[in-house]
Amino acid sequence: MISLFDTIYGIVPPLLISLAFVTPLLGLFIKNKKFFTIYIIVITMITLVMTCLIAYNIFSGNIVAIYPFGGWPPPIGITYTIDKLNASLALLATLIIFLSAISTKGYLNRYKKPSTLSYIYTALIGFTAGAIGALYTGDIFNLFVMMEVMCISLYVLVAFHRTRAEAIEAAIKYSLISIVALIIYFFSTILIYSGYQTLNMADLAVKARPTILDILRMYSIDMLSGGYYSDIYIITPIAIALIIWVFTLESALFPNHFWLPDAISEAPTPVSAILPIAEMVSIYVVIRYLFTIFGPDSILAENNVRTTVLYILLILGIIASIVGSIMMTLQKDSKRLLGYSSVSHIGFIYIAIGLTAFTLEPTIPLVASIFHMINYVVSSSLLFLAIGAIESVIGSRNIDDMTGLGRSAKLAGFSIVIGVLNLIGLPPLGGFFSKFMMYQAALTVSQPIIALLIVVATAISVMGYAKLLLIPFGINSEKNIKESYSFSVPSFILALMVILLGLMLPIGLNKYLEDIAKSAYEYVYYVESFLKYMVTLWPR
Repeated sequence: MISLFDTIYGIVPPLLISLAFVTPLLGLFIKNKKFFTIYIIVITMITLVMTCLIAYNIFSGNIVAIYPFGGWPPPIGITYTIDKLNASLALLATLIIFLSAISTKGYLNRYKKPSTLSYIYTALIGFTAGAIGALYTGDIFNLFVMMEVMCISLYVLVAFHRTRAEAIEAAIKYSLISIVALIIYFFSTILIYSGYQTLNMADLAVKARPTILDILRMYSIDMLSGGYYSDIYIITPIAIALIIWVFTLESALFPNHFWLPDAISEAPTPVSAILPIAEMVSIYVVIRYLFTIFGPDSILAENNVRTTVLYILLILGIIASIVGSIMMTLQKDSKRLLGYSSVSHIGFIYIAIGLTAFTLEPTIPLVASIFHMINYVVSSSLLFLAIGAIESVIGSRNIDDMTGLGRSAKLAGFSIVIGVLNLIGLPPLGGFFSKFMMYQAALTVSQPIIALLIVVATAISVMGYAKLLLIPFGINSEKNIKESYSFSVPSFILALMVILLGLMLPIGLNKYLEDIAKSAYEYVYYVESFLKYMVTLWPR
């Protein structure tokens, strides 16, 4: 029996998708720009409140929430399975989307037609629905559907400046590559279903570990999806190889990063601020597949297949961190520089994930990857918003044109300093601790060369980030601008959050991060919640 409160677990994406269909219709009848500004802020604020309530309920009750759509029991129907990992990331995503929605007020002032606002807000709502749905879902096919919703919205958002050839080129490049990738993922779900006869993640986690049958006997239930249909020892490595390739492309891991700098630099600045969320969702999917569904005790680990995948991610992560750092030093466009910063930090995240190949106790590297992902997403978003505060006034994102303007746009200038120092990894900010965790994890598993390469990549990136520091600290006596508070206030809020992430780590945040990491790789609790729920539906 689903309680009234439990319905909140499944209501967010369907509600947002409904609103996405309603928004363009409103644009036909309502011609007031202020209405749409308030409209998007209210919608994203309500979404933030709901994801906050969900996260609070998950953490306070120490539970894994399961919500079956349409009353169909798992694994037959689509279910949302929400634990500490995806609840936390969804909360972070909606916070950044809410703050970015506020910034659209300043960015869209130049556009007179309300239909233009309804157009971008429809895509923004669709993106939010897709991102939250992809995080919450416990079904690998529904994951494909929600990724499609998120990515299609991004295609539209990146192509917002449709009179600029560069924006159209960036949107076409991203959309073609992403469409091909998601078709491959769709094929992979067919492969998995052909072998396991199920699409439910918890059910797959059970079937991928034949020894877990003891748990099934304890609950006295048989899997509704039956047994195996074909040779899962052949199907699983092929499907996982394709799936990991798809989501390394969606998360822009080298060498599949080529679409990201163009998309980030040509998208409207509020959209650039939410693009890191799409990368975060894709990295989450990789973690969910390699740790929750096909962990070190699954059939994927036989013949070292899983270890090989982690080695590849580690190597690509190292290359990405260095290549991204080098490319940063060559940029004059502030947004393009941040695009290559994203490439570098995505590499750092995958380095931490790859380090789990060397140990049976993945807590430290997984905590490092998750914490660095949080630091990266928050810092990148705040930098886009802070730079947008200046770009929206002077009409240029060239660093030379922005030099010194952070002196008059004080909130934006402060935010740029905090964001840059956090991405560099300066204590006591959170970025220092997440990089130190990676360094510590590498040494713990006896990989000092990897630890050294983390330091080298960070050192190279300093030359790129130093350019951004010219915005608040450079000399430009000829210009004095009026600060755009719709950008700078959201960026300042995220800057305060960055500071808190560093200060709170020694006083309890680390325990929460460990709980989040354990919810990824300690699959038994994830599976037991699923089995207990099934027992309530099919009592013996």
